Amino acid sequence: MSPAGSLFDPLVDAYDAARPSYPPDVFDAIDRLAGPLDGARVIEIGAGTGIATRGLRERGANVLAVDIGPAMLRRLRDWMPDQPAVLARAEQLPVRDGSTDVVCAAQAWHWVHAEHGPREVRRVLRPGGALAVWWNNVRAQGERWYEEQQQRLEEMSPGYTRDYREPPMADPFTPYFAEVRVFTTRWQRTIGIDDYLVWHSSKSYVAAIGERLPEFLAAERTSMLATFPDGVITEPFEVRLVVAR
Repeated sequence: MSPAGSLFDPLVDAYDAARPSYPPDVFDAIDRLAGPLDGARVIEIGAGTGIATRGLRERGANVLAVDIGPAMLRRLRDWMPDQPAVLARAEQLPVRDGSTDVVCAAQAWHWVHAEHGPREVRRVLRPGGALAVWWNNVRAQGERWYEEQQQRLEEMSPGYTRDYREPPMADPFTPYFAEVRVFTTRWQRTIGIDDYLVWHSSKSYVAAIGERLPEFLAAERTSMLATFPDGVITEPFEVRLVVAR
């Protein structure tokens, strides 16, 4: 079955321009917990425009980038013309049984079927192989700008709740894997207000606001400039990595 495309395809320009990357600590932890990336055969689920792909390749991994979005993978190939990439779902990976050292998913595993995804990963992993999934999440609870932002999203984006994508710990993976370990790290980035609003525009739940999107973005600009009057925003993040062997 061919993928029907990604809801992120129409957002590819914003996604590529302003999505955050991942700190080196994350790839250090994957090396330590999932096995050395140098020379490893890696399938990256939900590779998108290649943000994590670049980090994996820098560690020497041989990556097959997988995504359901043709526009996303075209942009990835614009950046990395030699990168193998395939349109496929996480639940139907186009590789042989036991052929892969590590399966990765950065900012993507919450889109994967809770049962079919882990079973497919187990099929393609060699004995002793590992699944490594991680999420970048803003950690600014208690800050006025963040609480106002989350309230706006809950009021304007259908079905959104501020804890909708709280990263899992070990529980969802223990029925399918023998060992599950969790690693977390904190980091921050600075970003200009215009790029910050582009980053918001790359999010599916922000796009879901629809015709009120200009209103949301204008309110965000006002709120953020009240806190960061020079227009340079410091964003605190937490990355949670789950490695299942």
